[in-house]
Amino acid sequence: MSPRYARVDVAHARRLCEGLLRAAGVEGIVATTIADVQIAADERGMHSHGLRALPTYLDRIRRGIINPRPRVRIERTAPFASVVHGDDGPGQYVATLATRECLAHAAACGIGFVVARRSNHLGAVGHYARFIADAGYVAFATTNGNVMLAHPGTVTPFVGNNPLAWAFPSRDEPPLTVDFATSVVAGGRVDLAVAEGESIPEGWALDGSGRPTTDARAAAESGLALPLGAPAAPHKGIGLALALEALAGVLSGARFGRQHAVEVERGERPWDEGHVFLAIDPATVMPRTDFLARMDALVVDVRAADPSGASRVPGEGAERQRREARARGLRLPVSVFESLNRAAVAAGLPDSLRLGSVDQGP
Repeated sequence: MSPRYARVDVAHARRLCEGLLRAAGVEGIVATTIADVQIAADERGMHSHGLRALPTYLDRIRRGIINPRPRVRIERTAPFASVVHGDDGPGQYVATLATRECLAHAAACGIGFVVARRSNHLGAVGHYARFIADAGYVAFATTNGNVMLAHPGTVTPFVGNNPLAWAFPSRDEPPLTVDFATSVVAGGRVDLAVAEGESIPEGWALDGSGRPTTDARAAAESGLALPLGAPAAPHKGIGLALALEALAGVLSGARFGRQHAVEVERGERPWDEGHVFLAIDPATVMPRTDFLARMDALVVDVRAADPSGASRVPGEGAERQRREARARGLRLPVSVFESLNRAAVAAGLPDSLRLGSVDQGP
């Protein structure tokens, strides 16, 4: 089965997103920031991290897991470093403040390093790396979360499929952006397959007995993802996930490892996810213009290595989809379209904010 898509006006989708958030008690810049991050993911074709997740965030707000009105505190611990205390606020808002703090440090010192704790799911981690790269800095971002990876042959997850993103600015090209989870695929893609009534490819996930499965619902219920490098080299994905856990969980002061499993099993709160952001001014090691020109040369070289003309530069395909979305509207999976309209009805929003009927398009 192939997923069905609908075209949605970006501004209309933004109004609906902010309307749903405000109905849940999220106000002002916090609601705007969440909408910005989620819509940016859909613009780039990352539907697993876009508006699909909004009903989940709304549910967590209602359950008291996400604080809709956080009082975020920023503590500067060194000339180039800060700790952000998120007050259990929406991860998108906490991470955006942390990213801006990171940029301020980099502008002053040539490097910025910021950790955040007492936060929640931040959306697509690459969003924040691109934000830093768009300002002219080399960027790194990572986060931790629910445990999803287990040792081969076991069914007890002990670390999240922690994503990471690097982004590098260039002069004439979009930032070279490397953004991926440390599982074979992000968990949101399994959830999206469930919503679309699709199966998943073998090699993505395991069922509750630890067997490879193509049943998306069985994979979602087990929460067991296969690590990057599986089946031949799962230790690589697990090792990378643990390194990121040490940064985003241990060093940030957030919960880490199985502590996230306990919170799910017992319904404990807060979730206390941790994030890490790094910004490096290339001018600390060479003239900025030289660095940007060299990055352009690298991108051109990568592109030229495939004579077929296929997009091989990380982030290039997503950037093309972003431009198309700005011109033609968001290309949303129909399941996302329908879930947003159901959420609008449940929230009592006016009919004018709903997305209307499905207008399917390529």
